[in-house]
Amino acid sequence: MTSREILFLICLIFLSAISAVAQNTKVTGRVTDALTGEPVPFANVAFKGTSVGAVTDIDGYYSIDSKTASDSLTASYIGYIPVTLGISKGKAQTVNFLLKVSKVQLMEVEIKAGENPAIILLRKIIDNKDQNDKREFDSYHYETYNKMEFDLTDIPPDFKEKKLIKPFAFIFDNVDSTVTNSKPFLPFFITESLSDVYYRQTPRARKEVIKASKISGLENETITQFLGDMYQNVDIYANYMDIFGKSFVSPISNVGTVFYEYYLLDSTFIENQWCYKLKFKPKRKQELTFTGECWVHDTTFAIRKIDMRIAQDANINFVEDLAVVKEYERIENKYWMLTKELLVVDFAAAKDGIGFIGRKSTSYKDININKPIPDEVFYGSEDIKVLDEATLKPDDFWNEARHDSLSDREKKIYHMVDTIKTLPAFKTYVDIITLFITGYKQFGKVEVGPYFTLLSYNAIEGYRIRLGGRTSNEFSDRLRLEGYVAYGTRDETIKYMGGFRYYLNTRPREAIGAMYKNDVQQLGQSENAFQDDNILASLFRRLPSLKLTSTEYLTTYYEKEWVSGYSHRLSFSHGFFQPLGSLDYSYYTDEEKTAVRNRLNVTEISIRTRFAYREKFVEGKSGRISLGSDYPVVQLIFRQGLKGVLNSDFSYQKLQAKIDDDIKVPPFGHTYYAIEAGKTWGTVPYPLLDVHVGNESYFYDYLAFNMMNYYEFVSDQFVSFHIIHHFDGFFLNRIPLMRKLKWRELVSMRAVAGSMRQENLDILVNPNDFYALAKPYYEAGFGIENILKIIRLDFLYRLSFLDNPNVSKFGIRGSLQLQF
Repeated sequence: MTSREILFLICLIFLSAISAVAQNTKVTGRVTDALTGEPVPFANVAFKGTSVGAVTDIDGYYSIDSKTASDSLTASYIGYIPVTLGISKGKAQTVNFLLKVSKVQLMEVEIKAGENPAIILLRKIIDNKDQNDKREFDSYHYETYNKMEFDLTDIPPDFKEKKLIKPFAFIFDNVDSTVTNSKPFLPFFITESLSDVYYRQTPRARKEVIKASKISGLENETITQFLGDMYQNVDIYANYMDIFGKSFVSPISNVGTVFYEYYLLDSTFIENQWCYKLKFKPKRKQELTFTGECWVHDTTFAIRKIDMRIAQDANINFVEDLAVVKEYERIENKYWMLTKELLVVDFAAAKDGIGFIGRKSTSYKDININKPIPDEVFYGSEDIKVLDEATLKPDDFWNEARHDSLSDREKKIYHMVDTIKTLPAFKTYVDIITLFITGYKQFGKVEVGPYFTLLSYNAIEGYRIRLGGRTSNEFSDRLRLEGYVAYGTRDETIKYMGGFRYYLNTRPREAIGAMYKNDVQQLGQSENAFQDDNILASLFRRLPSLKLTSTEYLTTYYEKEWVSGYSHRLSFSHGFFQPLGSLDYSYYTDEEKTAVRNRLNVTEISIRTRFAYREKFVEGKSGRISLGSDYPVVQLIFRQGLKGVLNSDFSYQKLQAKIDDDIKVPPFGHTYYAIEAGKTWGTVPYPLLDVHVGNESYFYDYLAFNMMNYYEFVSDQFVSFHIIHHFDGFFLNRIPLMRKLKWRELVSMRAVAGSMRQENLDILVNPNDFYALAKPYYEAGFGIENILKIIRLDFLYRLSFLDNPNVSKFGIRGSLQLQF
């Protein structure tokens, strides 16, 4: 290389260096909350190790242009974990930050200079609720669009190589990692719904009409009712908000100062409206509260926007984080109405395992306030109505009706889920999960099971082997056949059952059915108890099963559900009942007491009425599950014995009534109560009277007297009362050593008072096989639930009839329950 060339090269390098030094580094971007995607205003963004930086605006955007840049940029804000990202010096670039909430609690700073201005502002908010809470308007109606999405998060790099996942590896092509410092997440489920919502103040009524619904991967139309505006609706103007069955205290509750600390941080214009920024945080740990901030309009003291998330140590299961964002607008320059809402739930996963996030975004438009609404809109007992054509809307409809268009990623979810459903591996996994939950394995048109009754044991039959099955929906979606055969190694007898159910209509339900059964049964146990031949019932009995009955009976019925939650069932039954083991049904058949019979021949008709106002169900292929009602559930059953019909021996009338409900009493938890009464007219052997429901297993049964034995007490008229209060950790949350366990306390009491007429005692050959209630029977206890999130232990005390044989004054019963 010549000297001239060397000199030229040196000059070129020198000039390049000068250019690099002189060139600016320009960085623009946005800072948002990692969970909700909401902007983080007034966050600090600066080049690491320098004082050069910027503050984000109200929408979270920032811009920095400087000649003195470092190789990385840091974003920080109070209450969030700082994030540092690398940049390229001397270039224009976009860097977006996602900030996660810090787990570290900030130290309190107490300033005493008169009354806290934040409390004054809170008081104004509360005083003006009547003007700003939409529930206080005469009427309103609007259209609402809901979109719900679930995403897998924290996906490890080698996850898609696992054997169980390989058949679905193609779905990882949809992993979204477009944001600079976000972890990849995989959208796997999306739903949309469009509905009209109506409300009137007098008489108070609310109705939602879901006119369109689209669900990826699901064909169950009953799910649609839970995708609208009424489900999981967080109303901040209410004092308590129901979220996953827990009563959270609203930050603007009338009793907010008991649970929250408040701080007045700032004031500024938001769309030409002067607003105050109010920050709130919990006063104590583990209470069902929020931390966050809201913007309050300065003259109406209405909430303009609120951004909040549950307290990080709140006593709720399976939820790592939950955030709520609501935006309100002033309609007609007078009424404040919600126009946009975002609910994001980060469901907790095992340590270093995959989790998932659920996002529900809602928008509102065509808002009309205090306009007349025709009465017929509110007809019917159902508060949510799904139109028949709701799930049949074409893509063209959705393209026009959506309040906001789908992103390319969201469009791919529908295609992805439809593809997954066609894979053999997916169908195999569904079969395994179905087997575990229902106990049945499907083979085309037939389902075999349940597996937990294949083998069991009792003292009468010995080892019991049972094989059963039923038809599947592939056979018919209206006709269901079922049956089983069983054999006992000790009594060497074959038992069997067969029946059918045919749906005349499905909406609302109307069905007929029949069942014939010849088997050994445990009478006197609750509907909630394990099946007689469930393997768990065999393993966890307190006493040998020596009080069984050989039954042979036929039942036919007609069932009609008039509206959701209101139904009648008319039944005709005929059967024979023969005592086994230590039981004795012997009774006199004549007044001279010379003829004795130990077998009951019974024919009866019955009618059952059940009313659960606005009860909701989720339909499945093999039945449906009730999600309960917000109102008391009432049941009435009347039975008439038909003497002489099919040689029946008895004429009697029997009436039973029950009412039960679960009442929320925030912040002290919730209370379940049940009141039941019954009376039998006529002279009959004691099995046809009211045999009070006992429990001889170590499993807790909420429908039974858990310290009472089977057939211990019998009445021909009675009244019983059961109450259990769940404190949901109200006391244990205040004990430092107990907080981390998140145990929840409860107390319970159950009592029954009854009597038996002398005629019903005189008919019996041996009236000493049971006890009449000469005085009330009581049992009470306390319990701990949420042990390891699924275990409940009840510590029970029997408080009366302590001298009866084979009874205990104290007992421990366990159960499993899955709840938030």
